[in-house]
Amino acid sequence: MKYLIPSLLLILAACSNNKTSMISADRLPFLIDSLYHADQSTASIRPPDSAAAAYQRAIRTNFPFVQKIHNRYGFPGYDLVGEETSDKYFLLVQHSDFDPDFQLKVLKSMKKQVLKHNASGQGFAYLTDRVEINNGRPQIYGTQIIMSGNTTIKPCIDTAHLNERRLSVGLSTIEEYLEKCNETFYMMNPGEKRPGKE
Repeated sequence: MKYLIPSLLLILAACSNNKTSMISADRLPFLIDSLYHADQSTASIRPPDSAAAAYQRAIRTNFPFVQKIHNRYGFPGYDLVGEETSDKYFLLVQHSDFDPDFQLKVLKSMKKQVLKHNASGQGFAYLTDRVEINNGRPQIYGTQIIMSGNTTIKPCIDTAHLNERRLSVGLSTIEEYLEKCNETFYMMNPGEKRPGKE
């Protein structure tokens, strides 16, 4: 992790010009991929407390670059950076919980791209829910959870029609989603015994 900050500064320098410090479009996918790698690289660090601290350093180091990208291009859609890299940018914003105003700003520009089929509807649902929860309101699509062996969703509007909303943006049913979360929990916690499993 100690090499992250110098590396990212070098990347930004390579993507910018001296007068405007704007990130050039041809280097944008490389920058987003590098930021994403920094974001994800902390997951394997042990012990978990060290991973959490490293993760916080990574996302806060990333944040000025994530902001610069949005200030210059809005939400980078498929036509600008490709589907995979666009989805990576969404995740960088999703992890910027310390600035919910920025998340909301990106959500608005992401919506424009989703309506043009130029960004992920699923990502839009996740970011919508994140913004709502971070602002003390119930979520809409049921993506934000309290993970355990019996995963539950955080407060959500109109749960009777939740699956209709989820399916409209390409998400699985809430039942399938929660079961997948439960499976992930037991994979991450092999010492926990799942009820009904030998």
